[in-house]
Amino acid sequence: MNDSPSFSVSGKKVTYQSDAITNGVTFWPDLNLGEFQKSRTLPADLPPETAGLAVLAAIAEVNKTLSPVETHWAGKGYDMAIDVPGATMGSENQLTAQYKKAVYARAKADLLGEFATIGRRESHSGQESNDTRAGLLAEAAFVMRNMLNLPRVGVHLI
Repeated sequence: MNDSPSFSVSGKKVTYQSDAITNGVTFWPDLNLGEFQKSRTLPADLPPETAGLAVLAAIAEVNKTLSPVETHWAGKGYDMAIDVPGATMGSENQLTAQYKKAVYARAKADLLGEFATIGRRESHSGQESNDTRAGLLAEAAFVMRNMLNLPRVGVHLI
């Protein structure tokens, strides 16, 4: 495990855990706990194990939802999301970037309840509200709907 130290806006040292998270589905990319912690600006005092479990749970949910995407691209001869044609930047393409966005948004939404329990000495303002959780879940839903070639919103009978 390689820890990557950084500093938060408050000046408090933050250590990102560069632990690999192996995806159970070979089509989708493996993830990195430190990338999640850093990209979603998790509180420094949130245990990395807690963050890791949230990512694992989010992977299960997102993989299940996106199984038609995997089937579609596999049918076209693409065994891995990174090989699917599209816009790229560095080692990412648009499909892997969308996948990470969906997983990381779901994982952070699941972690919001933890922020309140890790102590009130430091405020995690704006990261504990129901609106924030709903926004993160909507972000994940929007990107997954895009990947599934569905409109951003749908109307369903109950």
